[in-house]
Amino acid sequence: MAINSLANALTISNADTASSNTSSKVDYKLSSQEMNTLSGREVEPTKKDEITRELPAHIRKMVEQLEKLKEQLELAKEQLAKLQALKNQEDEAVKVQVETQTKMVMEIQTQIMTLSQSISDALKEAGISDPGLLMSVLV
Repeated sequence: MAINSLANALTISNADTASSNTSSKVDYKLSSQEMNTLSGREVEPTKKDEITRELPAHIRKMVEQLEKLKEQLELAKEQLAKLQALKNQEDEAVKVQVETQTKMVMEIQTQIMTLSQSISDALKEAGISDPGLLMSVLV
């Protein structure tokens, strides 16, 4: 019995020590800015801005236009999704709107692909062949 009571006493002592260790620790919660920094989300735009500043002016304008087209594409896709979610899909006016919006989405996608290729060509003409730079500009 002496061994059991000694083991029991050590277990209780260890439990008390563990609970006092955990209670003395202060819980720390990361702020959203710290989480963004650690995840790399906050750092990427800064690097992209630095890279963009180093580009020739005409390529910077093309990159800005590409970003605007991407925003327009997202808006057009949202509008298309709203139209497709309408319950009266059999209505002729709704069908025409969905068709028109689909064409608009496809046209913007074509413009994005064409502009991306133009940016790639312009970077090659400027002597910039770094694939990492190309990806950071186009993505």
